[in-house]
Amino acid sequence: MTPQQPYFPPPTHNLPTIWRSKSLLVMTKEALLPSRCVKCNAPTGDRLKRKLTWHHPAIYLTILISILVYAVIAMVLRKTATVNVGLCEDHANVRRRNLAITWVMGILAMVCFPVAGVLEDVTFLIVGGLLLIATAVYGTVTLRVVVPTKIDDQFVWIKGINPNYLQEFPDWNGR
Repeated sequence: MTPQQPYFPPPTHNLPTIWRSKSLLVMTKEALLPSRCVKCNAPTGDRLKRKLTWHHPAIYLTILISILVYAVIAMVLRKTATVNVGLCEDHANVRRRNLAITWVMGILAMVCFPVAGVLEDVTFLIVGGLLLIATAVYGTVTLRVVVPTKIDDQFVWIKGINPNYLQEFPDWNGR
């Protein structure tokens, strides 16, 4: 029988891996979230896998130098985490609807450009450009289920979680 090392807790340990910090959910990168909707706290069996990325907000200042410099630095210094969040049927349907709307808007934007060329009408070019911007904004705003506010090597801080969902977890003590 091999002795168990105290600094490697067994996988069935009862140590908390998920906390709340005001309106944020704080979790270890390995934590499994409960089978409840993160938007309304309803029971759910479905999970949505989200790959979250985050970098320190000060990195945005490198945009003043160049977009390319920002892109390279952001890619190198970003932190990532994969979480599986629960979504009830109602919120999953809303997400599917918003995804369909985003696709339709994007396709319409792309159709406007060749139509502008064929008809030699700059109006379609302007409409296509505005629709393309609207598609990006609409998709970004409506399709984000949860938003990371910070990610480090061990923990993930997430906003956009229902307050009742958060109440199940103990307070974060700033480990």
